[in-house]
Amino acid sequence: MTSSKKNMEQVRSHWIEWATGLIATLMILAMIGWLLFEAATTRDRPPELSAKVLDIAPLSSGWRVMIEVSNDGDQAAAAVDVKATLTEGDTTVEEAQTTFDYVAAGSTSRGGLIFKQDPSSFGLEVVPTGFTEP
Repeated sequence: MTSSKKNMEQVRSHWIEWATGLIATLMILAMIGWLLFEAATTRDRPPELSAKVLDIAPLSSGWRVMIEVSNDGDQAAAAVDVKATLTEGDTTVEEAQTTFDYVAAGSTSRGGLIFKQDPSSFGLEVVPTGFTEP
């Protein structure tokens, strides 16, 4: 009888094993649910790019304009071209442009543009002008 009792104890699972199995199962079900939700609600829209000015600061060689490019679409964008124009009335005073290597879907990227003249003295327009699909 003693040996059969030992065999019964060895076969029986400890409560920690059950708890670990339950937690792992709940985590897997939660991940599957999240993936199904994302698949059902994502529309796979192309990149929707916008740019905004964060800061203007003087440099020894001119003025630095820090910008942030946002991608509100569901697809990533590569080689994002951004053009900035300083204007006075209808006259273009100066232009600058930069290229962001990659802007992921639903994210932002930061960069800077350099101007010779103080951008705060003029009208400043910053717009994304193109991208490629990665």
